[in-house]
Amino acid sequence: MKNKKGIIFIVTMIIAASIAVESAVAVTADSAVILGDADGDNDVTITDATAIQRHLAEFLQLDGDALRAADADRDNSISILDATCIQRYLASLEVIYPIGAPLPDESATEEATSEIQNGMPAIAAGQTAVVKSLYTDSNGDSAVIPTAFTVSAKADEQTIAQGLVITGPDGSEFVWVPTAATPLTMRNFGSYFSGGSSLSGYYDETDLDTYKEMEASVEEYGGFYMGRFEASQGENNLPVSKRITDSTQGRIWVQFSPQDATIACQKMYEGNDDVQGFFPWGANWDTTLQWLIDSGCKIKSEITSDSTSWGNYSNDTFSEGARGNTTGMWEEAKANNIYDLAGNNWEWTQERYGSGNYVMRGGGYNLMGGACPGNYYPAAIRDPLPGNNHHPNVVFRAALYIK
Repeated sequence: MKNKKGIIFIVTMIIAASIAVESAVAVTADSAVILGDADGDNDVTITDATAIQRHLAEFLQLDGDALRAADADRDNSISILDATCIQRYLASLEVIYPIGAPLPDESATEEATSEIQNGMPAIAAGQTAVVKSLYTDSNGDSAVIPTAFTVSAKADEQTIAQGLVITGPDGSEFVWVPTAATPLTMRNFGSYFSGGSSLSGYYDETDLDTYKEMEASVEEYGGFYMGRFEASQGENNLPVSKRITDSTQGRIWVQFSPQDATIACQKMYEGNDDVQGFFPWGANWDTTLQWLIDSGCKIKSEITSDSTSWGNYSNDTFSEGARGNTTGMWEEAKANNIYDLAGNNWEWTQERYGSGNYVMRGGGYNLMGGACPGNYYPAAIRDPLPGNNHHPNVVFRAALYIK
């Protein structure tokens, strides 16, 4: 009997010891490190959230790459919030961090160190930024990529001169508008619905804090992001910049006043410390159009006099019955990877005219794209309307600046 009890005691001690060893073992990921993959099996599952909880309870010790992967909210510490982020990701709820994406290699080598530019790690085409990163294209031009945004994997969307495309965690697409050679300012393109030939009476409220913050960002980082498409309605009543065609779900967001658009754009990507959504001013619109000219994408007359060749108008040759309930429908209506700047729908901006009026830009699908004044409305056209107008044929476009 004593021997039997002794055997039981020994077996119990062995089991307890094995449990203690298992609890103390360091979990280290192999190969590429995936954000959220705390158990190192190259997949993000509920067991990763459990591993974080066990780590916090000191039942398990995460170490090395596993510790990096477990920091799901990228705040350089492990907390229950990391497990929560993973659980939200698995439930298909909104998470601003690129969970499931590979983390950049942090090997302590001179090569890796040399890839840190302007205090930001380098990022390649097709990759998702885990932290604010710097993308440099094949021409040596650079743009800042915010956390959780992905650089396009398509070759014709990867150069800054021809329109670098990035995609946000909500699927919205934006194009970088560089300002080194095309400074941010309003421009007199000579296209005015109200007649005349000067900018007199048209202005941006440059004394607003929101404008000053955007302007400072553009000066520091050398550009801003313009929405690739006209805005449509996304989750949580927020605007998104996505293609809307006959075969895709969604609708262009009409009957939205400029004041509504300002508030909605500012709420985009709340919680992302790298980027700020905003409703474009006249300076952003004019700078985008001037960039099309400076980059060689369009000649000046195609912007200021006749935009029929690249706009969805009643007299164009490609839309087969122009209408404005889509955006990104026709490749002919693309310029430097931005769609529908000419025609399609009038677009509100924050540009002002006189007292109480906001300015629409770009013309519409039911108009003609030729020279103004008269019945012709090129991309550079300006048309003021009262700011409280919820017009059924006027939309807006979202933009971003780097924080």
